[in-house]
Amino acid sequence: MHHRINRVQAVVLWIAAVLVLLNLALLLVPQDPLKQTEALPYSTVYYDCKGSLLQVTSVGNGERREKLEQSKITRTIKKVFIKTEDKRFYFHNGVDYAALLSALLQNARGGQIFRGGSTITMQLVKMQDSNKGRTISRKLHDIFYARVIEAKHTKRRIFEVYINSLYFGHGATGLASAARTYYGKTADLLNAQELCCLAVIPRNPTFYDPVKNPQNCAERACALYNKIYHKKMSVQEFSDFLPGRLFSYPFEAPHYIRYLEQSGALEETGAHTVTLSINLECQKQAQQLLNDALVQAEGSRISNASLLLIENKTGKPVAWVGSANFFDEVHSGQIDGVLVNNQPGSSMKPFLYALALETKDEDGAPLYVPSSILADIPTEFGEEKLYIPSNFNNRYNGPVRFRIALASSLNVPAVQILNTIGVDNYLERLDSLGFKSLAYTGKQADLGLALGAGEVPLAELVPAFAVFVRDGKDFEENQIYETDTARLICSILSDKGARALGFGYSQTFETTYPAIFKTGTSNQYQNIIALGATKDYTVGVWMGNFDGQTVMGKTGSSLPAWSAKKMLDYMYGNTTPPAEKLKQLEFPEPENWTKQKICSLSGMPAGPDCPATVYEYCLNGTENQNGKCTWHKKTDGQLETLYPSEYQQWMRTTKPDVQINYNTSPLSIQSPKNNALFYFSELHKEKQAVSVEVFGGALDELEVYYDEGLFAVIDRPFVFQLPAERGEHSCRVVCGDEVCEISFVVK
Repeated sequence: MHHRINRVQAVVLWIAAVLVLLNLALLLVPQDPLKQTEALPYSTVYYDCKGSLLQVTSVGNGERREKLEQSKITRTIKKVFIKTEDKRFYFHNGVDYAALLSALLQNARGGQIFRGGSTITMQLVKMQDSNKGRTISRKLHDIFYARVIEAKHTKRRIFEVYINSLYFGHGATGLASAARTYYGKTADLLNAQELCCLAVIPRNPTFYDPVKNPQNCAERACALYNKIYHKKMSVQEFSDFLPGRLFSYPFEAPHYIRYLEQSGALEETGAHTVTLSINLECQKQAQQLLNDALVQAEGSRISNASLLLIENKTGKPVAWVGSANFFDEVHSGQIDGVLVNNQPGSSMKPFLYALALETKDEDGAPLYVPSSILADIPTEFGEEKLYIPSNFNNRYNGPVRFRIALASSLNVPAVQILNTIGVDNYLERLDSLGFKSLAYTGKQADLGLALGAGEVPLAELVPAFAVFVRDGKDFEENQIYETDTARLICSILSDKGARALGFGYSQTFETTYPAIFKTGTSNQYQNIIALGATKDYTVGVWMGNFDGQTVMGKTGSSLPAWSAKKMLDYMYGNTTPPAEKLKQLEFPEPENWTKQKICSLSGMPAGPDCPATVYEYCLNGTENQNGKCTWHKKTDGQLETLYPSEYQQWMRTTKPDVQINYNTSPLSIQSPKNNALFYFSELHKEKQAVSVEVFGGALDELEVYYDEGLFAVIDRPFVFQLPAERGEHSCRVVCGDEVCEISFVVK
C-alpha cells in the first residue's frame, strides 16, 4: 500500500513538473498575440475645460477605438460579456475543453460547423491572424497561442484587451467606442439591457446592427438578457433599450488638436483621454465672430480669418480658430492661420516702444519717456539703401509725443526709435519674448522691423502681447520688461485720447472694462491684425488670404479689431462687469513715475504761455529737469510758437506760417545721407541736381564747400542744390565754429 501511494505521488509530481515545464516553455515563446493586439493604436478623446466632448480621433479609415480603462470596466460589463462569450473564463487556462467537445459533437451531428467553442483568449488570438478559416490546423494554432497568452498574462488584463478589441460595426472598435457610437455615452454608464444589445453585435455586426436591423438585435439581445438575469422580458419591451440612431461625433477645435498631435505635445503623457484648456462655448463664439466679420468684409477680397484667445494666468488657449472653415478647400481651410507666419505690421510697435523706455543714454538717464517728442517728418534712413517710411495716411504730423506716436501707430517715429536703439538690440529682446520665427526674417527686415516687416505667427504674437498686462513677465515668469515699463505701455495702449490722431474717436475700442488694443497692417495690405488684452485674457485676430492676395480698401484693421473687441466682450458676458471685478481689472499705476502737467506740444513741463497742457507720467526726481517749455512765449501780448530746426522742411510743406527756432540744435546735414548713391540720367540732364538740407547751427549764415571749393554762402533756411556730376563728391558746410561733411557718389 505504501509503495502504491509513493507511486501515485511520483506520478502526481511528474505531471506537476511537466505542467510547470510546459508553462515555462510557453513563457519562452517569442510571439504574444495579446501584446500585438494591445499595441494597435487607440483613439484620443478630447474634452474641453468643462468636460464637453471636442473630438474622438480616428485610428484610420474612419475607425474609432477608444480605450476603456480597467477602472471603468464595471461588474455588469464583465458579467454580460463573459456570460455571452466564455462562461468558464475564470476556470480554464485559455482552452475550454468541455466547450470544444460540445461544439465538436454539435457540428458532427449537424454535418457542418455551427460553433467553434472558442474562449475569449482564443478569440484574441484570432484577432491577430489574417487567416479566418475554420480548419483543424487553425484551431490548433488558436489553442496553442491561447495557452501562451494565459501563461504570460492575468485574466484581468486579458479581458481588458479583449473588450477593447471587439468590432461592433459602424467603425466602432472596443466597447468604449461602441457605447458612444450607439448610445452617445461612456461604457461605464451603460445598463444591463444596453450592454446585452452591444454584446450580440460582434457575432455578426451587419445582421445584429441595432440601427439598421433592430428586430434581429432585439430578439438575440432579449434572449441573452433573460438568460443572464433570469428574466422574462418580451422582445417588444426590450426594444425600448435599442439605440434610435447613431451618435454624431463632434469635430471641434480641429486646428488646435492637429497642432497638439503633430507637435508631439501629448506624446509624453501617453494619455488616451485629454482635457484641454479650450472652452467649447468660447471656441464656437470665436468661430461665429470670424464668420460675421468675413460677411462684413465682402467686397474687400478677404477670404479667411484666424483667432487665438489665451488665458493670462497660464498662457493656455481658450479658443483657437485656425481658419473660417476647416472644410473649405477653395480657401485652404485646413491651413492653420494661428501658426502661419505673416507680417504683423504695426501690431509689433509696443515691443519696440517698451524697449525704448528702458534704453539709457551715456549718463544712465532714460533715452525716451512718455513725454519725449518724436519728429514725425519725412526722414531718410540708411546710406546706399535709403529707407524712407511714411504713415498709412501719407501725412506727417511734425512733433508728436511718445505716447501719441505709439497709440496712433505713427511710422516715422517708430523707425526713428529703432534706428537709435539698434536692430540687433531689438531682435535680442524679441527673441526673449518668444519670437523664434524672426531668427530667419528679422535681420533681413532691418529697420522695417519697426513697422512689423518680419514675419511672425499669432501663436507667438498673442503670448508676447500678454507680457504687458502681466507686469512685464512671460508665462515662465521671466521678467522681459520692467514692471513700470509694462504699466506705461498699458497706459498708452488704453488711452482713447492718444489714439485719436491716428484713428479718430472711433468706437471700435470702446469697452466697459480696462483693455489695451493694437492693430497692424502689412505693407502690401496682405494681412490685417488686431491684438487686445485685459488682465484676464489676450486675443489676436488675423484676416486676409492664405494665398497672399492683397486685400482691398483702407488698412482694414477695424474688422480684426471689431472681432477682438467682441471676443473680449463675450468673455465678460457682453455687459459691464461688477464694480469689484472692474477694480480687479484696472491696470496698476507705475511705481516710480508721477503724473505732472506738461505742454502738449513740446512735452516739456508746462510754462505760463503754453496754450494746451496735459498730464503725463514723469520719472520721479526728473519732473523739472529740463525747465519750463521753451516752445511758447508771448511777445507784446502775442503768442509765438517756435519749433526746433529739424522741423524746417516739414514747416515749409505743411505749416508755412510756423516759426522755426533754427539755433536750438547742433549743425547737421539732414539730407542726403553720408555715402549716398545717385544715378545720373541723360534725360532732362540740365534739370538734375543733388538737393541738400542742413539743420541747426548757431549762426544764420552758412558756408558751403563742394569738393573742397567754396560753392556758396547762404542764409536761413539752409537749403540748396549741388551739381549732379558723375563721380565721387564731398560737401562740407561751416556755420561759425560748427562743421559738417558728407560724401556721395553720382553714377
